[in-house]
Amino acid sequence: MSATVTHSAAALQAATNAVTALIGASGKLVFNPTGGSVSAPGVAIATLPFSATAFGAAATTGIATANAITSDTNAVGGTVAFATFQTSASSAIVRCAVAASASDINMSNGLVVTAGDTVSCSALTYQAVSQ
Repeated sequence: MSATVTHSAAALQAATNAVTALIGASGKLVFNPTGGSVSAPGVAIATLPFSATAFGAAATTGIATANAITSDTNAVGGTVAFATFQTSASSAIVRCAVAASASDINMSNGLVVTAGDTVSCSALTYQAVSQ
């Protein structure tokens, strides 16, 4: 018999804060093409830098909200398959699924980005979750 892993609110908050601390104050959200992994995400289609303080501290619910995210006004272009939260030194910390809807990150204009397009993010939260 297997049991579902659950965490207390304090553990979720601590895990979320630990991950956002790894991303750092000047990390970035990077959209990547098909293939790649969290440790080798491949060529960036679009790179959106986080502000000087990327995420606020996680609330007791374990959810951290990103502060301002700068748009990429000259994307390389390609079809987005996933996104990574990276440090300023381009070390990927988290990999997220990307789709047009019902995903970790939803792209309202579709997954195909044309070279030179502007890619922006209007809101972003991160939460460590129990499986």
